[in-house]
Amino acid sequence: MNTPGRTRRPEMGGAFTALQALHQRYAQRTPLLPPVAAEEPTWSGAAIGIAGVPLVIAHGDVDTVIALPPLTRIPGTCNWVLGVAAHQGGLLPVFCGDTLFAGRLSPGRRREYCLVFRQPGLHFGVTLSHVRGNITLPLAERSSAMPLEGLLAECCDGGFQRGEEFLCLLDSARLLASGALADTSALPADPVEEAVP
Repeated sequence: MNTPGRTRRPEMGGAFTALQALHQRYAQRTPLLPPVAAEEPTWSGAAIGIAGVPLVIAHGDVDTVIALPPLTRIPGTCNWVLGVAAHQGGLLPVFCGDTLFAGRLSPGRRREYCLVFRQPGLHFGVTLSHVRGNITLPLAERSSAMPLEGLLAECCDGGFQRGEEFLCLLDSARLLASGALADTSALPADPVEEAVP
């Protein structure tokens, strides 16, 4: 219904119709985007080795990995206690990963790196046989299998199968719960490691 004194210009109606037609034509020609595939859940951490055993550890369990610092021995401690080092303004106890977990020094080159754990009330380092760096693995490959024995098996929570290699997941909470670090005093029969491995 037209209001007296106002007339609708015919060219405005034609422009609106043309705009609608252009919109419909564009919508018909626009290809549909392919559906986005759901991202596969992954686990991220660091790939390391202790006593020659390939392991992974969650980033949340690790403070840092450092070059093995100069150490001061502590008399009367277990043979796996290498000593203490100055680290970030404090003292860092450093343990020999080979002797602690495998009960012996593993063959190979001298240990050059140390994995630093920082847990509430506890701060310590463990020597590494190798450092591979950061790693991301599909959670679907997580397994509860445990091909290890001894303390390492007690301190690992399953792992990941990667090709022919099984990467056991080192868990700092399990390490602390194991009680392996509760008493560092040497037994009379304990041989003392004279050299840093």
